[in-house]
Amino acid sequence: MLQRIIIPPPTCGLDMRVNYNYPESTVVRAGDRLFLSGISAIHPGTGERLHGTLAAEAHQCFQNLSMILGRAQSSLERVVSVHAMIYDRVEYDVLNRVYRQYMPEGPPARTVWSVRLPYAFKVQLDVTAIV
Repeated sequence: MLQRIIIPPPTCGLDMRVNYNYPESTVVRAGDRLFLSGISAIHPGTGERLHGTLAAEAHQCFQNLSMILGRAQSSLERVVSVHAMIYDRVEYDVLNRVYRQYMPEGPPARTVWSVRLPYAFKVQLDVTAIV
């Protein structure tokens, strides 16, 4: 039977449940798959919201994502799907420029939505990866 395991984030700062009262786990493992949610531009040590351009926030999201994946015995190269949410569709090309830096070869499946994000985040990622 497939077991569902909650994996704590590598630092308390990356725990959106604790720092932002999100009703979610950062990482859930089921078999050889990882499901990550709420990856945002926050300081990994303090949980402080990092304000900046969409590009700056996207870089921080990918740095946080890489740390979280490492803790869960995975990596950016093992990402199979990304759901990216951005605050304004006009920033789509900006997101793409940053995204290509972290996912240069054989990028994963991806969907991008423009949505109103909580706490005035400009970008947030939900990711599926393999272990």
